[in-house]
Amino acid sequence: MNNPRIEERFRQPGINWARRLVDEYAFSLEGIPEMIRIRFYQVLGETWIEAEQSHYLQTPGMRVPEVSDTQRYRSMEDALDDVLSGFLDGYAAAVKQGRRPDINWLLPNRDFV
Repeated sequence: MNNPRIEERFRQPGINWARRLVDEYAFSLEGIPEMIRIRFYQVLGETWIEAEQSHYLQTPGMRVPEVSDTQRYRSMEDALDDVLSGFLDGYAAAVKQGRRPDINWLLPNRDFV
């Protein structure tokens, strides 16, 4: 729930990029025991949702890790669908090629603290 009185306190000179944690979820991919976390934030004074993830997927054969084109979404559901599809599509393609799931497929996001 947005609280305009709280949000107003962040609208001061010197304060930038104020956002509120909306929710956090964790999951793992089958065969990979590492937990992956996704956090959802709402930028104060805006309507969109930002998503951050603890790891990125890079399976063998992928030139670069799977990273979403955007981190701003109309809703948490849009954000979750985008992030999960990145993990699931890359995971499924690697398994289909005969690869065994491996913890090394997950690259930690150093900015996720």
